[in-house]
Amino acid sequence: MLKYLAIYRPINILFIALAQWLCAYYLDGDASSEALTYGGIYYLLSGTASCAAFGYWINDWLDISRDAINKDNPSTIGNFSQGLVIAHLISFALLAIGCGAFLGKWFVVLFTLTLFILSLYSSVLKNVAIVGNSAVAILSFLSLYAVIKLFPNVDYLLILHFATMAGFINFAREIIKDAEDTDGDISTGAKTVPVVFGFKALNSSVFIVLLFTVAFLVVSLYFQINYFRGMLQIVYYAYVAVFVLIPLFYVAIQAMFAEHKQDYTQLSLVLKYILFTGILSILFF
Repeated sequence: MLKYLAIYRPINILFIALAQWLCAYYLDGDASSEALTYGGIYYLLSGTASCAAFGYWINDWLDISRDAINKDNPSTIGNFSQGLVIAHLISFALLAIGCGAFLGKWFVVLFTLTLFILSLYSSVLKNVAIVGNSAVAILSFLSLYAVIKLFPNVDYLLILHFATMAGFINFAREIIKDAEDTDGDISTGAKTVPVVFGFKALNSSVFIVLLFTVAFLVVSLYFQINYFRGMLQIVYYAYVAVFVLIPLFYVAIQAMFAEHKQDYTQLSLVLKYILFTGILSILFF
């Protein structure tokens, strides 16, 4: 049962749902739990979670041979029949589009486009350097930006801040994950960043992306100064500095010296930690 649930990446889906709910609630000064429910927040969470589950299932299904090389404990999806996997995928797609129908045409288009991009990513895009990484980053951005399309009173600058940070960090993390999976990528003919450009170029790319992310964060923090007063302002900036800014700079520096698979695994985990602490920073608003 646990191995079956692992295919869904429940922690990742929980992160996404938590981020969406917190953005909708805390970035709108007049929000209430009743207003969120009435406004359709749980359709948004369910639709997004269904798209994510679809992405994880189809990616694992098409990656069985590659994961057997890259992972010590590969997904158990290979134990299921093709018919059962397809039934899961159809169910996720119908649930996502159904949730979108309750929310409006924009969300039907969003969820349909997301399902299409995830299908294309799993079959083609992830094998193309930068393109596949960018696709994941864009979907990460849209998962949070969608909140303001559902709740227009959410602060635009703040949702843009958190959505952009999610996009940048996931972009860097996807490149790092390519470094973890190089052996399988080579054996299957994938043209990912480390395969095409080498590890030095990959390390430099991560360094540049994360430095740009740090610069964006600093500028964004400057414009957030009017959101807080007194001690809360100090606590907020201290929190972001200690749990987001410094760890980002740490990963950027360490990326330049990464050589082995375990180095990249550690950096990927730190970026996942930063995503979580970044989500929690929404609570200050």
